Amino acid sequence: MGKRLTQRVLLIGWDAADWHLIHPLMEAGKMPVLEKLVERGVSGKVTTLQPIISPILWNSIATGKHADKHGILGFVEPIPEQEGVRAVSSTSRKAKALWNILSQRGMRSGVVNWYASQPAEPINGTVFSDRFVSFMPEEPGKVLPHLRSVHPAELREWSDDLRVHPTDLSLEQVFAFFPGKKPVDLEDPRLDTLVKLLAECATTHNAATHLAAQDDWELLAVYYTTIDHACHQFIEYHPPAMGHVSAEDAELYGEIVNCFYRYHDMMLGRLLDMVGRETTVILLSDHGFYSDHLRPHVEEHTREAAVKIGVDRNPVAWHRPHGVFVAAGEAIKRDELIHGASLLDIAPTVLTLLGLPVADDMDGRVLTRIFQEPVEVERIPSYEPPHPQDGMHRDATAEEADPWAARQALLQLAELGYITLSENDSAAKLVADAEWDRRSNLAQVYFSTDRLAEALPVLQELLDSGERPNVRCRIALCLLSLGRIAEAEEAIDAVKSDEAGSPLPRLIRGQIRLAQGRIEEAIAMLEPLQNESLPLSHLHTVLGQAYLRRGLVADAEATLRKALERDEENAEAHDALGVALRRQGRYEDAIYEHTRSAALLHHRPQTHVHLGLALIAGEQIDWAIRAFEVAAEVAPKNPYPHRCLARLYRLVKHDEERARQHIAVALELRRNLRKGAGKRTPTAGAAAPSTPLPTH
Repeated sequence: MGKRLTQRVLLIGWDAADWHLIHPLMEAGKMPVLEKLVERGVSGKVTTLQPIISPILWNSIATGKHADKHGILGFVEPIPEQEGVRAVSSTSRKAKALWNILSQRGMRSGVVNWYASQPAEPINGTVFSDRFVSFMPEEPGKVLPHLRSVHPAELREWSDDLRVHPTDLSLEQVFAFFPGKKPVDLEDPRLDTLVKLLAECATTHNAATHLAAQDDWELLAVYYTTIDHACHQFIEYHPPAMGHVSAEDAELYGEIVNCFYRYHDMMLGRLLDMVGRETTVILLSDHGFYSDHLRPHVEEHTREAAVKIGVDRNPVAWHRPHGVFVAAGEAIKRDELIHGASLLDIAPTVLTLLGLPVADDMDGRVLTRIFQEPVEVERIPSYEPPHPQDGMHRDATAEEADPWAARQALLQLAELGYITLSENDSAAKLVADAEWDRRSNLAQVYFSTDRLAEALPVLQELLDSGERPNVRCRIALCLLSLGRIAEAEEAIDAVKSDEAGSPLPRLIRGQIRLAQGRIEEAIAMLEPLQNESLPLSHLHTVLGQAYLRRGLVADAEATLRKALERDEENAEAHDALGVALRRQGRYEDAIYEHTRSAALLHHRPQTHVHLGLALIAGEQIDWAIRAFEVAAEVAPKNPYPHRCLARLYRLVKHDEERARQHIAVALELRRNLRKGAGKRTPTAGAAAPSTPLPTH
């Protein structure tokens, strides 16, 4: 074992927690516990992964691996050797989570409500699975089951005492979430939804505090789903209320989301009091949640039971790509901001804190910059070989012994809009839809991690299974990113005529014209799209890049500022704006924009290249060298950063030895690129256009 930095780690997940909602509450003194935790530790934004789907993300957090490695690719999966589908579970995960790794190392963990933790794994420690926490209405005469939702099994005899049923809550407790006007219609289904969310949250917290009171764990991982679920149900009322919301509903339900944040702050305080300052605390969310003008457009508002039909039924559309990250402990720096953290970095960082080596097959890296003292990271090839004490479930057919409970889990996902269930759907159709979604999500994982050659055949399989215009669009984007421009044009031209005039294919055609160097045509295609219902921040980013290519620097700046008015967290727009400012000789402003872009999206190599160029122009040579070094680290196959470093060392630093080293690396990388033609090389000039891959 390496040097142990802490005796215990408390890992707290607040699904969908967002600084945009937290900061105003902290400034108003309404989240004092989190505010103090931030002051005694480090904090910042954490970048999510694609696709932004909770079961994928929380298992990437727990394993440090992308979804293609851990195997959870959506909310549901086909039932092995049976007809039908089921919610993803711990048997779905093919990579070891933190608690499996600790278990085989003889260390104890507590796990509460982690996504896809049913059935509870027999680890060295205690597990309360996500099925234990979920409330499901009982059938008449049927006891609410939580079969296999608790480990060790002897806890089942009394663990029901930890569960809070909606009927256990008093009216006074519920009305605390209505600081102003109180509900009069107690039959309002929205009130039932609130009560159910509160009961599940309280159950999670009861299990968490029960384990926190014990002294025999090294890791306690607790996952609270409630902020995400509360936002999906009530964010439309959050001030300023969305246009379809009545003044009466806005007054009544407008503070629900804020109240859930304040409730989480209170629960956090209780946990921190129990674990003590000697415990290192990491609190994070998997993504944020739009609460402002970026909320998806809603045409109308209609309630049917607890489901809001009028609200955009694609839950992912509401997810902001940056979440919350806070870490505090004796080994952690105090009151500092951190940039560039990814969800993949959490597992390696926890292992390092506990003195365990990091596996080479993990996709994340240790956040060494959060530590007060330099840390030497110990490494091993992998933890994945089976170990008798790892607690992994390896029998995928043994997940659920109660079909009724399995069906209720699916109904819960349908109620939240994550899946679609219809009484008319056959088992075969459910299986086909689940498989399609899993393959679609896998393609998104490959695309978002620059494994374009792997994404393309998966997308082609999806297209072969049935004509879908968005799949053709995704194929075109993949081919465009691979530099196969003629094929990209063929793919987009094959979009059905009734769909060809819709905004997305036209946007992609504009990007193809840019790649072909037909700048005037690209601008002519892109400018009219400003009047269409596209994500305008991205459109203005692409148009701004087109203006840059045309040399219309002032127009580019104005257009990119429009993109940032729409979405201030658009990393690509900040980067392109920096290019426009550098070309105008405004070097300090350019450096600022590139730095903001890198803070939002650290793993984008061209941003660091552009930052380096701006720093050179501003005569900050040492910082420019560091920017190019980071670009080389982020894109190890790209020769361009090494060429820049070679020129700086030769012409400015007069260090011929280092210059030759970087020239040698650049030449070797160029030879490798020529051998592997078809791989994408990030461009070094004006920011290259890219489009978020549509999912359906």
